[in-house]
Amino acid sequence: MKRFKGFAIPYFVWLSLLVVVPLVLMLVLTFLHTDGMNLTGAQATLSNYAELTDITYWEALWNSLVIAFFTTVICLLVGYPVAYFVSFSNLKHKVLILLCMILPMWCNSMLRILSWYKLFSSDLLSGLNLIGSKGAVIFVTVTTYLPFMIFPIYTILEKMDRSLIEASKDLGVPAWKTFLKVTLPLSLDGVLSGMIMVFLPAATGFAISAIIGDGKVNMIGNIIENMFKTANNYNLGSLLSIFVSIIIVFFLVVLGKAKKEDGII
Repeated sequence: MKRFKGFAIPYFVWLSLLVVVPLVLMLVLTFLHTDGMNLTGAQATLSNYAELTDITYWEALWNSLVIAFFTTVICLLVGYPVAYFVSFSNLKHKVLILLCMILPMWCNSMLRILSWYKLFSSDLLSGLNLIGSKGAVIFVTVTTYLPFMIFPIYTILEKMDRSLIEASKDLGVPAWKTFLKVTLPLSLDGVLSGMIMVFLPAATGFAISAIIGDGKVNMIGNIIENMFKTANNYNLGSLLSIFVSIIIVFFLVVLGKAKKEDGII
């Protein structure tokens, strides 16, 4: 394998250029006061860190975590049964069913969000005041990221050794107990992967909350977007981005430890 290590060099080069360098630049900007990306006349300061005491940012972060939590839970409650049914069914066209789940993802995500906005704004549903509500934001987020929960779980279930389930049945174990003692534990790796793939984009996204939330549901992603796009405050925007990244890394570490403690990996 040592002979092929050279093939990894382009990967590390691009990783450095597209990930490491921007992160270092963002970290430097958090200690400066600049006019956007214009470093001329930049002044060293810690005032950006003092801004973290603003309750507005913490409220937005809390909204993001709450919306991401409920989105993940709903995706799991819906996605696991779907993945289970498709995997254990005797259907001849499983690939076709999976393709139907993927098809919406081929459409531009912004177009799908705008479609939901038009539907919620229609005369039929406008009386329910869905636009600008957390419920509507969660609903659209679920429809956007549900496939990311289904496919990891389906992949694990499809690879599962069916003889373990048959052995459980032969021993007279009830179906529900077989599921809890055999199927569910063996599929936890897919569940945790799906949770990560849903929670992270749901917590850091800004398009759904901006359009469906109609400015009434403020998430941390919206504030960061505003810092870079409107306020031209790259310093505070960089700090908030790094702060959210630290939370995401912490979340990944916790899940990683949970997987090891459960004996999944």
